[in-house]
Amino acid sequence: MVGVISEDLELSEAICKEIFDVYQEICELSDEEILSCPSDRVEKLFLRLDALITRNVENNVVSTLLSKRELEPVFAHMSRFRNLYTVRLETRYSNEILASQSPWDELEKYPFYRNYLRLVRTEHKGFGLNSGDRIFFLGSGPLPLTLIVFLRYHGIESTGIEQDPARAELSIKVLDKLGLSENITIINGNHLSITPVDFTDSGTGARAFMIAAQAEPKKEILSHLLKIIPEGCRISYRIYEKGLMKLVNRDFLLDLPEGYREYMRVRPVPPAYNTVVFVEKKLNAPKTGAL
Repeated sequence: MVGVISEDLELSEAICKEIFDVYQEICELSDEEILSCPSDRVEKLFLRLDALITRNVENNVVSTLLSKRELEPVFAHMSRFRNLYTVRLETRYSNEILASQSPWDELEKYPFYRNYLRLVRTEHKGFGLNSGDRIFFLGSGPLPLTLIVFLRYHGIESTGIEQDPARAELSIKVLDKLGLSENITIINGNHLSITPVDFTDSGTGARAFMIAAQAEPKKEILSHLLKIIPEGCRISYRIYEKGLMKLVNRDFLLDLPEGYREYMRVRPVPPAYNTVVFVEKKLNAPKTGAL
């Protein structure tokens, strides 16, 4: 037992050193450099970080690292970098789709396309959706792959919500290029843009609401939705809770607001990384404040 503990400590210290090495490079980069630096430095740094956080390590090693308070700012920088790199990658592929004579072929070249096929399949089953249903997705980004896959493979219409105006505009152009504009709508806004009418309109009301892994703060988002969604309405949110992925996403610690019931949690199967948590508004759920 002593030998095992000693090995765990050695491994956690080795990983800790690697984390600091990656962090020192990340913290030198501004948001704009991460998004648009023309060199391959950013891509190489992302691949290095991705290899680190997807390593298969024991839970006690992860717990040791997460307990180090001095690492919290480091994890925040790693999360910032990873989120911005995702935007960079989606923006690049969105522009390539717009420039291509075969836009669907370009879409399928996206490195994480297969991940989305599996992830959306999980969410479609978890919600119990039927073709022709409509969903909302918060944090749709410049390349709304979740919504595209939902429509293409499951016949689910949707509204995506993106708070960055330029990313929202780019995603609208991509949908138009793919011929999907009639079935997928993009709103430039955030969770506060959603109203009760969005769920009760007989013609366009949403059956479910999805929250992207990058959409934060999740507790605030869920608290707002509790005020406007009907009883029994289902919500899903994506988190990372496997191994070192926890380092770049602390939502696995989320304290679910009163008024929700978690009814399913589906952990990732490769190539997907996201755990999908499904919740629904309880009957007679208490109000959390006025709109």
